[in-house]
Amino acid sequence: MSHYFKIISSSNAPIKSDWQTTLVTILGSKPRRLSLWCELGLFGALSCIHKGIQLSNIPHLSNEVDIRVYTENSTIIASRLAIGQSQEHLPMPFTFMQTQPGQIFNALGAAIDWNGDGFTVSGRSLREVEIELLRTAKSSILIGWVDEIPDLISRWIWLEKIEPPAARDWKILSSIFQTNESKKWIHLQTDGQLFHSM
Repeated sequence: MSHYFKIISSSNAPIKSDWQTTLVTILGSKPRRLSLWCELGLFGALSCIHKGIQLSNIPHLSNEVDIRVYTENSTIIASRLAIGQSQEHLPMPFTFMQTQPGQIFNALGAAIDWNGDGFTVSGRSLREVEIELLRTAKSSILIGWVDEIPDLISRWIWLEKIEPPAARDWKILSSIFQTNESKKWIHLQTDGQLFHSM
């Protein structure tokens, strides 16, 4: 079965050196007790959400929007710190909390009053995860790719499931995170091929 999506917004630019300062500006205060991985995810997600709200005149991110986060290394830096602490004593409570990638959903909920369905997927096959997330999308979905090593990555795309659009000139797409601002639609074919179009 084929699936079609409207691109509400995307945020896939390289992470700039002042991204944490920008995050403080977006939130209005410095995030507390979050791992670097969660802060990075929060930064990319909020950038994508705010762009979508501005472009589509959507008042806020509805609880009906599912959030999915792909990661290859997850909270590895916080996990290494917790393992180091456990050599002498139990990890400090906040260190342990920072090893939990699910904290990103609590942070997003607090920032934008979202209380929907979200989960993270750890793996080494981005393409396969993308295909499965698109196939199982119910309606509107916000998908992110967040990693803190070897490079800082926080790429996000907000999609809305739709009926086939009257679009032409479909171009093959290697990843949903490779689409650009000029494209409006994504098509997932039955065989797993991805395409995008203006």
